[in-house]
Amino acid sequence: MKTAVHFGAGKIGRGFIADLLHDSGYKIVFADVVQPLVDLVNETHEYSLFLIDHDYEEKVIDQVEAYSTITQEDKVIEAISEAEVLTTSVMATNLPKVAPTITKGLKARVKADQEKKLVVMACENAIMGTDILKKAMIETGIMTEEEMDQVAVFPNTAVDRMVFDGHHHGKDGIEVGDAFELPIEKNKLEDPKSQPIKGAEYVDNLAKFLQRKIYMVNCAHAVTSYFGFVKGYNTVQEGLADPQILEDVKKTVLESASALEKIYGFAHENLVEYMNAMIIKRFTTPGVSDPITRVAREPIRKISANDRIMGPAIQCEELGLDNSCLLKGAACAMFYKNEEDAQAVELQNYIKENGPEAAVVKYIGLKPEDRMTKVIVEEYKKLK
Repeated sequence: MKTAVHFGAGKIGRGFIADLLHDSGYKIVFADVVQPLVDLVNETHEYSLFLIDHDYEEKVIDQVEAYSTITQEDKVIEAISEAEVLTTSVMATNLPKVAPTITKGLKARVKADQEKKLVVMACENAIMGTDILKKAMIETGIMTEEEMDQVAVFPNTAVDRMVFDGHHHGKDGIEVGDAFELPIEKNKLEDPKSQPIKGAEYVDNLAKFLQRKIYMVNCAHAVTSYFGFVKGYNTVQEGLADPQILEDVKKTVLESASALEKIYGFAHENLVEYMNAMIIKRFTTPGVSDPITRVAREPIRKISANDRIMGPAIQCEELGLDNSCLLKGAACAMFYKNEEDAQAVELQNYIKENGPEAAVVKYIGLKPEDRMTKVIVEEYKKLK
């Protein structure tokens, strides 16, 4: 049986990546630092997923085992030396921590004289996560880049799936939505026609899929939280139950989509389908609850020029496309108040002392005379 090693036995690891690896016919070896998670996997060598879109029907993931990267690193290295695929979901900031063990595993492959190259993929919520991992591996000094390239390939990925802790049918497990995306750079595979993970999308230009997620999914999530806050709602789902907010969110996302169509050549109907499946259906799934305090956090980051709201707004402006709802979203983000959120506090204090126009200039980077500055300030002044 083929083997896949996966670093990170958390919700994304077990609920998303391992689900696809299991369906692709792999035995899965988890590597994690959290001993209770390792013990949990090894207790029965299987675990349960609950399918949100199918009335929480149970799906059993079997043929799994786990090792601690702290106390059983030798076992992890041995597994890497024999595996076909290696994936991670440890958070991008932790990639340098797993890099030494992975590099030692590659070194063991050299000794084992493995003919086929290991497919190494960081499945993180980060842009070009595998590149980040590979750089960290090079910096360990255990192997040179040339030596690593002899035994492995390093395609980048993008990841998106709804996963939650859950308890159904008398069991603990992970709730998962049907909709997901896992685009993989096919030109970095040893054989570009190969598909090491079934259900993934193999693409030439990963950047456009990363941009689609940021400009549509991340944008929609953020503006829903800010529109919802303005109207006094506590969750994203409460906000989307308001017909006016739902309409505004759809308009906002379609503005972003219009920029993606122009820049990358996406078909309009495909982006509408993507919006309905990956955004509207997901965010309105019964039983799912996203607190606005979580989704709206760090508003300064989210209104910056390259992020999810103003990134597409600026692209639309340059392309001569409508961006009125995106700019309204930015204004609502500037209005967001939460005394426990350091960025929200900083933003409100700055606006109080200097006014909204100065805040647009400082935090978004627009000029006072820009048309977008005027629109954002006008929209901000309408808010109460």
